[in-house]
Amino acid sequence: MSTRRQRRRRRALLGVVLLVVVVAALVWVGVSAMTGRMVVPVVSDRIYPLVYEDEIAAVAEKYDLDPYLVAAVARTESGFDPEARSHAGAVGLMQLLPKTAEWVTSLDSWKGPDNPALTNPQDSLELGACYLAYLHRTLDDPTAAIAAYNAGQNAVRGWIKKAGGSASFGMEDIPYPETQEFVRRVERYRTIYQKVHPDAFAASSG
Repeated sequence: MSTRRQRRRRRALLGVVLLVVVVAALVWVGVSAMTGRMVVPVVSDRIYPLVYEDEIAAVAEKYDLDPYLVAAVARTESGFDPEARSHAGAVGLMQLLPKTAEWVTSLDSWKGPDNPALTNPQDSLELGACYLAYLHRTLDDPTAAIAAYNAGQNAVRGWIKKAGGSASFGMEDIPYPETQEFVRRVERYRTIYQKVHPDAFAASSG
């Protein structure tokens, strides 16, 4: 084989190798952006947009919550769809049952309107934030509070008791796979939003 032909073959092979490396790198970046392991400018913002930023900041400050937690619950529950309705009858951004919403407005800590509308984004966020704050105060455990938002506080109180108290309660004490997945998704989105939108709530927290 001539030297010229060998050189052409080597160049062609090098081109293929470089193409494979570039494609593999792009796939890795894409997967990392999709899973939130890496923040990719523009791409990550589009995959994980932060919606109703001002409203989330306002209710988080009012009820002394991490705004990223409120955002994560809204994303997990409804994908930020104010018209979302579940098969169980939950409605709105924060997916509250009408009877739960009515109960929340009876709490001493409720600071919203007398007749909140579940499909109104501001009202739904306010209801969800008030409920989350109540669960954090009464259950005294972040994981338990998020689990109770999904499974109900009575069920979670039973799990805490069975686990030996809130100090001993963990993911392994949640018997419902759906609730375990809910907690994981909320925590995942919370971390992702903190990385992708690190300054989103800087003004409200300052």
